[in-house]
Amino acid sequence: MMDVLVQQTKLHANWQKFTDSEEEQRLIVLEERIARQKRILADSIAERRKIMMRAIRRMRRSKGKT
Repeated sequence: MMDVLVQQTKLHANWQKFTDSEEEQRLIVLEERIARQKRILADSIAERRKIMMRAIRRMRRSKGKT
């Protein structure tokens, strides 16, 4: 949660000056959710890449390439 507050001060958009306290609280929740989803997506992409690389190696070996 502290990361979000630090990010908000660093990357403070002009429109954020005009949010009320309720909207600010909602933005914090949304930023945390977005960050979590980005981490999940990055993990999924990394796992897919591992599987792809293993399959490519098997494909090359089956064709007699190294």
